[in-house]
Amino acid sequence: MSVPGPVRRDVPSRPVAAGLALAAVVLTVAGGWWHTGSPLIAVEFPTPSRPADAGAVTSAAAWGYALVACYGLGLYLGTAAAGWVWRTPPARAAVRFGLTATGVAVVSHLIENTLLLVAGGELPGDSALAHSVTALAVAKYSAVVPAALIAVTGAAVLVWRCVAHSATTTQHRAELVLDTVPPRPIAPDDPPLPVDPDVRATRWRQAYTVPDARPDLVSQRWHDGEHTTGFCLSGGGIRAASVALGALRTLREELLSARYLVSVSGGGFTAGALQLALTGAGSPPPGGTVERDPETVFTAGTAEFNHIRRHSSYLADSPGEVLAALGRIARGLVLSLAVLFGPALVLGVAAGWLYQRVPLTSLSSDPIAYPTPRFGAAVAVVVLALCAFLFGMLAQRDPHGRGPATRLATDFAILAWIVAGVAVVVPALAWASAWLLSHTDRAVDVGASVGALVLTYLSAVSAMAWRNRARLRRRFGFLRRSADKPTAVVPDGLTQRLLVIVTTGVLALLWLLLLGAAVMTEGRADALWTAAATLVVVVVLGGVFDVTSLSLHPFYRERVARAFAVRVLRRHSDGQKVAVPYDPAEGTTLSAYGVAADGVPFPEVVFAAAANLKGEHRTPPGLGAVSFTMSAKWTGGPDVGWVRTDDLERISGERIRRDLTVQGAVALSGAAFASAMGRLSRWFQVLLAVSGARLGAWLPNPGFVRQAREAARRGDWAYPWLPKVRRLPYLVREVFGSHPHHDRLLHVSDGAHYDNLGLVELFRRRCTRIYCIDASNDQPPSARTLAEALELAREELGVRVELHEPWRADAGSARPELSGHPLADRMAVSPVITGTVHYPPESGLDEGVTGELIVVRGVLWPEVPYALQAYALHHPQFPNDSTGDQWFDHGEFASYTELGARMGEAVRARTTARSPVGNPPTPPAATARRSPAERN
Repeated sequence: MSVPGPVRRDVPSRPVAAGLALAAVVLTVAGGWWHTGSPLIAVEFPTPSRPADAGAVTSAAAWGYALVACYGLGLYLGTAAAGWVWRTPPARAAVRFGLTATGVAVVSHLIENTLLLVAGGELPGDSALAHSVTALAVAKYSAVVPAALIAVTGAAVLVWRCVAHSATTTQHRAELVLDTVPPRPIAPDDPPLPVDPDVRATRWRQAYTVPDARPDLVSQRWHDGEHTTGFCLSGGGIRAASVALGALRTLREELLSARYLVSVSGGGFTAGALQLALTGAGSPPPGGTVERDPETVFTAGTAEFNHIRRHSSYLADSPGEVLAALGRIARGLVLSLAVLFGPALVLGVAAGWLYQRVPLTSLSSDPIAYPTPRFGAAVAVVVLALCAFLFGMLAQRDPHGRGPATRLATDFAILAWIVAGVAVVVPALAWASAWLLSHTDRAVDVGASVGALVLTYLSAVSAMAWRNRARLRRRFGFLRRSADKPTAVVPDGLTQRLLVIVTTGVLALLWLLLLGAAVMTEGRADALWTAAATLVVVVVLGGVFDVTSLSLHPFYRERVARAFAVRVLRRHSDGQKVAVPYDPAEGTTLSAYGVAADGVPFPEVVFAAAANLKGEHRTPPGLGAVSFTMSAKWTGGPDVGWVRTDDLERISGERIRRDLTVQGAVALSGAAFASAMGRLSRWFQVLLAVSGARLGAWLPNPGFVRQAREAARRGDWAYPWLPKVRRLPYLVREVFGSHPHHDRLLHVSDGAHYDNLGLVELFRRRCTRIYCIDASNDQPPSARTLAEALELAREELGVRVELHEPWRADAGSARPELSGHPLADRMAVSPVITGTVHYPPESGLDEGVTGELIVVRGVLWPEVPYALQAYALHHPQFPNDSTGDQWFDHGEFASYTELGARMGEAVRARTTARSPVGNPPTPPAATARRSPAERN
């Protein structure tokens, strides 16, 4: 995996590196300050208000060679410092660009100085020599600015690493005992893993990489007549959680004999609740004794089941809590916009200060006078573009496309765009902002900004509520469709898209107009103070605070925990069993709270999430995410590597550790609407990122953790380490959809963005009996989610599943048998689909070992009780209420949990009636009381 590169052997010692970095900053800043006050600017960019003095120009040109040596050396040292600390491919590309820009700036300045000395400091206004000097000056300044940014930033980072990565700290990291598993190669430039030459499909073999999974033991159990059993609970919010509660109530014996319990999204609510009720970690609440009975926990009528029943509208169950949730969205919106729009003001004021001193294009305070670009700027663009073209032609001879010519072609093309931007685009934007401000009064300007803020807020809420439009129509009569009015007040998909597009466009326009208006300040003292104050706000919000706190993730994590995180306590005073919610201050770390108490038989709980990878062709088109699972033992996936969860908790900062908990894993695996959504990517994700109305979070990249530890062991003190806080750059990456595989952190979101059933994770663990509780809200005429999961398993793992009469579980399949029944069109023959799982040789299983798949779908069938049929008759959405509906009332919760219980009974009746696949396993009762160690 191409995580940050190997240990650099050319990195000097800390004192030498710090000295060179400080020298780079001093030389670069001094050279820049010297240059902005030079009389050369008057002849480079002649204006009527700034006449050129021939003698002063000649003297400055003579001293110019020393100036070139000053800032040229500073830029080179700073860029070298950046190369020592920046290890990712994009960062290395930035370093190479910095070197190219430094070379262009130095060469342009030297040629310019020579021409001025030859001309004696006097240049006729419209002569070719004057235009040549202007072109060279435009190229010089346009190259110096990005080169200086790279050099100063790289030098500053190097100095910080010299301080933060002391010899003691590096030695401590080198001594860390981190148990990791490298990621599988997913691109040609990744380092190869050991490959068995007898294995045909190497990719499939590597995709089965799961720590502690032993295919030999699975095969041995199968030959001994015993299955390796796994349960998976599908996504679907509170709907899926309710169905899973009911199903696991009737399939409790099978659950307790299972090896794995994989949950996705809403299924994780139930899995997390079971886990936290049975864990032995933490201090029990006073006044009673915690009881951990796996056979009865969360069964019907228990105190803990009643607790969830009372909190089924977990996000908000009162008008006050609804207002609080809307207020949380508004707060995140204001803070996110402050962080994102603040840089526009700072950059604009800084650019205005530079234009005032170096008038690449003259900015006019008259909004009618358009700032005409200088002819020399056009010459500079043409020359740089021509250089890019010539280097591109040379690059055609390179069969691999990675030689110097290719890189130089890219660098010169970027420089040409930069020159066009600073000479044409930014001045034009400043002129447009000045024109707009001159034609509107202050009230209109403020009103437009407030209106954009309100529009953004309404669009963000609408983007989330769109998934819940059916419930809105049902709850509010004025939103319902009528027979004579085919249209609805609630926006449909097209209107929704247009609203989001308009909002995003307005925000982008306001950002650009703010930038342009700030440029027009031209470095006034009041503007500089305002920019300084804004910079402080941006640094505090984006650099000190965790940007995840600006989103809805902490709120979502707390609300899910409030409903599902409980213990069963027998009070000493009266012997009553009560459900005691977890204290919000109790950190339910995965490594400690993610396992059942000693002696309590319960499967290993695996929370299935998705790690988003985009922009690097790391996933097939349309997928956009890879597997990322969280459990008590291991965190990660085959594509990103694995690291022990307790190790990850130990090396992560406090704010990141909040998400390495059972409650954090439940919330992340259920982060349905996020700024990146894998295979479920939607058009409103940019708006969710900008507004703060987003879920998901950034977690440590296991592949990076492994590389960082190895670097520390080799004494590479300049190598980066995990950040303690998720700062502003991660929010910017969410806005622009940048999710590189080599980053220190990965953006983790809902497991449904990879596989909504969790089936692939059980296939990856080579289970030979799988129970799948499917409450994924599929619409007829097929089980689309199941089909997608099986297709993904075939492509990722080579698993082939032979289904037995799957169409009998489709809504309407029982119609011929139910003539005249009011629900005939919605009834299936049976909710159960069975199948035979055929694993490829790359799985490591013995030849002939097969698996049994049992899928039970959340559909209606003739055997469901009359009460459920009556409920379905009066509620046409049942059992397919929208996943966006997270405000279940008593009727909905009771109906879905009862449906789940009946689904479990149907599974038991079906599996008892048919012969088992493969060798017959031992009865569940014989293995239910075995300890987890014995089952492993």
